[in-house]
Order: sequence, then C-alpha cells, then structure tokens
Amino acid sequence: MFAARPQDTDEPPLPQFSPELRFVVAAARLVGGDDAGAELHRAGTQVRNWNVVHRGLAQHGLIGLAVPALARTGGVPAAMLAPLKSEHAAHVVGVMHRLRELSRIKQALDQAGIRHLFIKGIALSIQLYGDPVARGGRDIDILVERSRTRDAEAILRDLDYELPIHAAAPPDAAVNAPPKESGWVHRESRILVELHDRLCENHALLPWDFDTLWAERELVEIGGMAIPAMARGRLPVYLAVHGIRHGWQRLLWLVDLATVLEEPAAWEEALGDAAPLGLEGMLLHVGWALHHWLARSVPDALLSRGKRRIDVLLLNRLVARFHDGPNWYEPQPRNSVRRFIAGSVWSRAITYAMKPTRAFWSRQLAFDLTSPQDRAAFALPDRLDWLYPLIRPFGWAIRRLRR
Repeated sequence: MFAARPQDTDEPPLPQFSPELRFVVAAARLVGGDDAGAELHRAGTQVRNWNVVHRGLAQHGLIGLAVPALARTGGVPAAMLAPLKSEHAAHVVGVMHRLRELSRIKQALDQAGIRHLFIKGIALSIQLYGDPVARGGRDIDILVERSRTRDAEAILRDLDYELPIHAAAPPDAAVNAPPKESGWVHRESRILVELHDRLCENHALLPWDFDTLWAERELVEIGGMAIPAMARGRLPVYLAVHGIRHGWQRLLWLVDLATVLEEPAAWEEALGDAAPLGLEGMLLHVGWALHHWLARSVPDALLSRGKRRIDVLLLNRLVARFHDGPNWYEPQPRNSVRRFIAGSVWSRAITYAMKPTRAFWSRQLAFDLTSPQDRAAFALPDRLDWLYPLIRPFGWAIRRLRR
C-alpha cells in the first residue's frame, strides 16, 4: 500500500528526549552493548533529576538488567546507587513470587490437560538471558488453546484469582466467545495473570495458530520444571509486534530484540518470517530503532532499505510520541485524556502502519468501528446494531462518565 521512495534525510536518533530519558536509553545500551560506558557518563553529566532517572528505569523495565551493569560501571552517583540496589532486590523477590505462582498455574493446567505456553516474562528471561530474574516482567502471560479458555479461567478462580472490577465480564459471558485476553489478580498477593487465547486482538495482524506454536514450542527449565514457551525462531516477529504496538513504552522490549537479533543470520531469518505476513516494514523499523536508540550493529543493507520506505519512516516518528512530555517516566492515569490519546490515536495509527495491506486494513477498520466494551455497556436491540459504529468514538468517554 505504501510505495517506496528514496529518502536521503537522516532523522535525529533520539528526538525530543529529555536528559533523564537519554540516560535511561544509555543504560539500556549497557545490556549486551559494546563501549556504552562512555555514552552513559556523557548522558549522566546532563541529568538534572536522578529521581526521575530511577523512576524511568523502573518504568522501562530495566531494573533487572541495567542496575547490575550500572553498579559495575559507576555510571550513577553513589547516593543513587543504594536505592537502585534496593529496588533490584525487591525486583528479585517479586520474580520469585511470580515464579511460585507460575509453578502452581502450570501444574493445574497440566492436570486439566490444557495446552498452554508461557510468553514473555520469566520464560523469556530464561530463553534470552539464562536467568529468571534478568527481566522478570510485571505479570504472568499465558497463551492457551482457545477451546479451553473458559476452563483455564475456572482454574484461575480455583487458585484465588479474580477479575478486577473494571474488567468484570458481562453476565452472559459464559455463552459469549472469550476475549483475546483477560487479566486476573490474585486476591492476596495481587499478582497479575493475563490469559490469552491469541497473540493479537485482530488475528489478521499475526495469524499464527495455536497448534503450530504448540508443535514448535521450546521447553525452558526453571527450578526443575520444564516450562513450555514460544520457539526462539518466532520471537523476533512476535516481540516486534508487541513492542511497536505499544510504542516501545518499555525499552526492555527493544533490549530483548537486540538480544534475539545479535547475529546477521538472525536478521535474514526474521525478515523471511515477516515478509510473507506483510510485516517487513515493521521489522525494518526495529533495525532503525536498534541502530539509533541502542547503538547496536545492524546490517547496512537493512538500514538502507528502511530509509526508502514510507511505512518505516512513519513508524519511526510515531513511536517517539510515547516518549515526550514531562511525565514520560510514570504510567498514564487510567482514565486520563493522555492515556486515551496514546491508546486510541497513536497506538491505533501504529497498528495500521505496521501492516500496510488493504486486506489487513479492511479487517482492522471493521474491528475498530465496533467494540465489545460498547456492546457490554450499551445493550441495543438487534435491529439497532448499526448504531454501534456511531457510538464507538464516544464510548470511551461515556463509559467513564457513568462510573
């Protein structure tokens, strides 16, 4: 859909990033990067607020990976190193708690005969870094076979998990098709488990079926347990889809891709997987981000191809929208206008730019014109179904005003 055209202009690598965010990016470069210490010290001389740096490292998921590297390089003031080490210790404890829950859930799913994969989080930490606490993640993500989703939800209830009030399903949910994902919170520990029945809300974006992923699964060992995880060969495209859709709101996701794509051969394999899916431009954007943001070595031919594509240039600029503003280092309030714009405008624009094909756009547009949340909040007679696309632009605001 997007024609290629020559582009000789070179975009600024870190557009409008604050000094504190530049330091966080430099800290991300330490993870597996070469000669990143000098850049880190240069960035440190411009930092005005080290508390913001601390919060930024946590927001970007870098406590597990970056804090040990920062301690070795001496890249932060001594007064800041102590709270960072304390946060890292808390991070390790949190991972251990999630690991215990992961074990309980796996055993229950196995006993019920429900096929499942643990994606991202602890399993990915083992795959990429050989250490469950290197990245950890904030929650436990599980992909289950769609026909057993309701059974998996019942198991989570038996394990003392519940749906948050704002995510509670409508009364007739038992007879409805399950959503793409549902978030479950443990009543005591407040650990979050996200149950997925597909990788993307719109299956057309990444149309891998569960049976294929299950057949290719990789087993990672954690505490003597064999944990089923996504095959490493699938990770570049999947991690790119996940990270870009969220505008790289966690630099950890980009660091993960840098680890997966360390070798030039890995790039060729990943592009071979992405091109038939219409996601080649998306992966070329990953090359641009790794080169400019994390200063990683990326094949020159790949960077040149990215410069000639409008979709890549568009993605390069859209992702920066998630890193501007004075409060980049903290989560956006749930009901804020800023969060609405990020999720409903910029994230949606990124989704369309990721896969610029007419077939995908037509399905995504049909999907965006209606909303399961609107149907749950505003019950209309069947003869008025045509009104849901008209409600869609205002549904977000109306639902929140009704609370």
